[in-house]
Amino acid sequence: MSHYSNNQHPTSLLTLLCVTVLLVGWSNSLPLPMMAGRVVDWFSALIHFMAGLFCLHTAIRLLENLSHYIDLFGSRKVSGQKGTSAWAKVKEYKDALTKDRRGPFWGCALDGPRPALFFDFASNAMTVAPAGSGKGIYNVVPNIMSTRKSKVVADFKGELSCLCKSALEARGEIVRVLNPGNLWSEIIGKSDSYNPLDIIADDLTRPGGLRDINDDLRELGMQIQPEPGEKETDNSYFREGGRFLIGLGSLSECMVDLHDATLSSVALLLENPQRLEDTARWLAGVDMEGKPHPDGPFPIEHTEWAKVHDPRDVAEFAKLVRAKAHNLITLISDSDKKTYLSFVTGAQQSLSVFAFGRLALAMGRSTFSMNDLKEGDKPTTLFIVADASRMEAYKAYVGLMQWCCLTAMKRHPNKERPLYCILDEASNYKINGLESLLTWGRSYGLRLHLIFQDLAAFERVYGKTALDTLMSETEIKQFLPGQRSPKTLEMISKQMLGEQSVMAMSGNRSIEHLGLNETISEVGRLLATPDEIRRMKEGILFVRQHRPILFEPVSYAEIEPWRSQVGINPFHGKPFRKKIKLRL
Repeated sequence: MSHYSNNQHPTSLLTLLCVTVLLVGWSNSLPLPMMAGRVVDWFSALIHFMAGLFCLHTAIRLLENLSHYIDLFGSRKVSGQKGTSAWAKVKEYKDALTKDRRGPFWGCALDGPRPALFFDFASNAMTVAPAGSGKGIYNVVPNIMSTRKSKVVADFKGELSCLCKSALEARGEIVRVLNPGNLWSEIIGKSDSYNPLDIIADDLTRPGGLRDINDDLRELGMQIQPEPGEKETDNSYFREGGRFLIGLGSLSECMVDLHDATLSSVALLLENPQRLEDTARWLAGVDMEGKPHPDGPFPIEHTEWAKVHDPRDVAEFAKLVRAKAHNLITLISDSDKKTYLSFVTGAQQSLSVFAFGRLALAMGRSTFSMNDLKEGDKPTTLFIVADASRMEAYKAYVGLMQWCCLTAMKRHPNKERPLYCILDEASNYKINGLESLLTWGRSYGLRLHLIFQDLAAFERVYGKTALDTLMSETEIKQFLPGQRSPKTLEMISKQMLGEQSVMAMSGNRSIEHLGLNETISEVGRLLATPDEIRRMKEGILFVRQHRPILFEPVSYAEIEPWRSQVGINPFHGKPFRKKIKLRL
């Protein structure tokens, strides 16, 4: 802290200068004090003496003022003790930009030559985009077009498929569209289908896969009948029972029909109590009286798929399946059927959305393999389309399809080949296991880009610990303009941007000495307050360890050649074109 006061010299410097100039001028008009004859002109000597005295005093005052201002300017230089936050300059992060202008696109910087911000990431990224911020035109579509690798895209209204499918195919990519609602089928074409039970059927037909079936059935059950948020209640016991029925029903269907077994057939099995009991007795090999069935149990050891496995694994697997079937028979035969009815009711409710209708058709025999995303010479893009008018049904479908995809990617031997998951509207459905996926997905080549409206919405769906994990495990954090969630604004301003050091000056005027006292001190100030962020027209981008970047969002309609390649949004019915800001 520095203190300055200008009331130490009552006479102002300007007055002193004026008097000095007058005395010097007057002395120059008078003869020198020493005249001929050595007679002293005392008046002239007095004027010359006063002029010299005032010149000396003025010089001293000028030096004092000069030192005062040197000290003043020096004291205004911040030391950074109160904070070192600042907006990034291009020279600080230019080496982190991708060299070929490919990969995820985040906008254009506002500093220096305004470079296009192409930053790739190896693990996770996030975009917070409030309603009306233009996340589709500024982020989602540009990232689909700029990413030349395989990708999975959550498409909640079908518009992304309409916009990008033809453009991606034109540049040589393979495009798959899961569109159970047949939205915009005249543009997108016929929907593909994918059967979630392929994971179990693959285990049955893959050498060594029998040891994975139990875990996969549990994972499948957790996806179909998840726990509600972070809460655990007594109902967890009944949900576990429901998952047991879903798992056993799925396994029994797959053991018979392999890749032709579907969740629809599992749902129909659980809806028919007599058929469910008959199936359990068939697997266990007992009749209605509990005696061994004359034809024996389901011949697991003699199936075609059993031939690819070690006989010991087959024997142990058969024991496990028959034990599960006996447990179900005991549960059904209990005189008090409340427990069984609670189990089966929960399982029926969770499977009902897949039992009949459009979702059932889209989950029939698969028309492609999820492994295609990691194989082949050409990138493959998978669009998962949901019907926004039936979100309660479709969010379960979207979550299940993404789980199937991620599971296949985790098990694929090619861990190096990346897969970008552009998860738009990530808070409108739930990806079970997301928190752990954020931490180790990178090891499997998974690059998650989560896009949602605000941090509070994400926390409501996934919980506080998942939000903390998201904030710590994302390499790139993008905040589009228009942020208005108090939680999001507070986090950006206080926890992410932080404080900068500034010099603050305060002053007070002294009536007694007719002077001004100045106090200068180094204080901390938020780089941007929540209100300033709320009113910003620019976006804020955090890239790994670099300082925050102010950027201008640039839509695909302002980028050539994307503006010419991307199709027409069916909700608008006409091409979207704006003045070109960026040429690639």
